[in-house]
Amino acid sequence: MRIFLGLGCLLLSLVAHASPIESLARLLEPYRAFSADFKQSTLDPEGSPINQMTGELAIASQSTFFWKTNPPFSQVIVADGEVLWVFDEDLYQVQVRPLDDALAASPAAILSGDLEMLGSRFQVTEDRFGTMAVYQLEPRATDEVTRQIVLRFDGSRLLDLAIEDALGNRSLVTLTAVMQGKPSNALFQFTPPDGADVIYALGEKRQ
Repeated sequence: MRIFLGLGCLLLSLVAHASPIESLARLLEPYRAFSADFKQSTLDPEGSPINQMTGELAIASQSTFFWKTNPPFSQVIVADGEVLWVFDEDLYQVQVRPLDDALAASPAAILSGDLEMLGSRFQVTEDRFGTMAVYQLEPRATDEVTRQIVLRFDGSRLLDLAIEDALGNRSLVTLTAVMQGKPSNALFQFTPPDGADVIYALGEKRQ
């Protein structure tokens, strides 16, 4: 019995002494590849609602993800590991953009849980309230458009992710119907619909 008590105390001690970044990376491990439905609410700096939307997402890696919002804000965003496709259904327009540092503060990049990336780009702090753990990520770079990112967990379950921009607007993304494991590769392959206006912002047209 004393041996088991000793091991238990050792494990608790290791958890207690893990840095906030290490604790966050451990909690995000199951979310490196998953799919889910989501609800996103955006508030202005005074807390008044700007818009609300629902949709679905899937993540396979930091540079491979799928994001789709439902009407009346119909949009599909696909990162295929090489470029970023943004399809605006209302405009019937597709933009093709490079995968660059603009994705650093995206939900996909954060949920990938890469310890080196989190440590190099963000100052991470942690607060605990019973089974709740709240992580605040503040960009180390002073020119970031993102002011703060907050992730809330209940035990090991990610409840939501909030992103505050430099203007003080706050977007809260709440996940439901989470399915862990690598999503279908078909989600990360995008072909522009027939007749859509395709705008390439890559420096040269992709063949």
